[in-house]
Amino acid sequence: MTNKKYKILIMSAPIGSGHALAAEALKDEFKKSYDCDVILGSAFDFFPKFIGKIVLKSYFSVLKYVPGLYEIAYKWGNNPSGSLWLRNIINNILAYLADSYLRKVKPDVVIATHATPAGIISAYKKKHQDAKIILASVVTDFTIHKWWICEGTDAYFLAADNLKPEIQKQQGQKLFFYGIPVRSAFRQEYSRYELRKKFGWQDDTAICLLMGGGEGLLPMKEILGGVSWKIPLKMRFVAITGRNKELASELKNQYPDVEVYGFTEAIPEFMHAADIIISKAGGLTAAETLTTCLNYIIYKPLPGQEEANAEYLKSSGAAVIAKTPNDVLLAINNYSIAKAKQRQKLGKPEAAPDIAKAVINMLN
Repeated sequence: MTNKKYKILIMSAPIGSGHALAAEALKDEFKKSYDCDVILGSAFDFFPKFIGKIVLKSYFSVLKYVPGLYEIAYKWGNNPSGSLWLRNIINNILAYLADSYLRKVKPDVVIATHATPAGIISAYKKKHQDAKIILASVVTDFTIHKWWICEGTDAYFLAADNLKPEIQKQQGQKLFFYGIPVRSAFRQEYSRYELRKKFGWQDDTAICLLMGGGEGLLPMKEILGGVSWKIPLKMRFVAITGRNKELASELKNQYPDVEVYGFTEAIPEFMHAADIIISKAGGLTAAETLTTCLNYIIYKPLPGQEEANAEYLKSSGAAVIAKTPNDVLLAINNYSIAKAKQRQKLGKPEAAPDIAKAVINMLN
């Protein structure tokens, strides 16, 4: 055991909120449980902001309007003979741009919650073989894209052991099947009665959350238009639209019986108080849903990692995939609180403290 105060750099990318939220969960755990310096960084820090804005706008536009194009790009990128050459070029350029930052920060370990920073640090370590940096990749999906597999990765933290065959383990490399890290607010105990009292929900009313509309990727109007007038009397829809003010306004006007919230920090409380969630199949969303014991309906999963996540969760009995409003209605009518509680272990709620402990052990 050493008295050195370790410096931990946790790097993400703002492509969807899940990667950044996983980084936040780990940062909070390190700060709470260990005496170390923790820095949050992003792969987008290494190039001009206007380029990042263009990349993000293009990414979300493709997902929303031409998801088939994203599917083609995802599959091409996941083919070993496909885009790995492009990945290596991007990683080498970004590693060059990150050089002065990494020399200044001098991290003992870099934890990557997105494949791009994992690749950057891999390229940096290859170029600077005297740099004693531990690289730990925290994969935030129930699948793994080939761009995650990088030379020089010391440890992979994976959502489930179904991913073991996807990684050709290198000498000295460690694999941990600890799950996807969620923030402590999702793991803490709540009084369901007090939460429902706070939100004005009756004990005998089933609450169905709709979430994922922040980027407009969950078609809430389509879902509500097909099921809102057919639901049981003792059920209530609650839509959380994030920063999408236009969607919030439209829902309030078109569906006065639906409770609508914009951006809120109380997501853990909403999820602990509800019974059902209709959302997308992002890895963080799935982990939070399983941790809070909600019945999980995945609506029209996007091509790529979402489809893979959805299929894994469906095969594990942790979620239902709905492709039409009628599928949603059927899932709603068959929901079970008891079964949802049995699925909690699949979410591995203690992933954040388990990962933090393993990283500290690697440093010691």
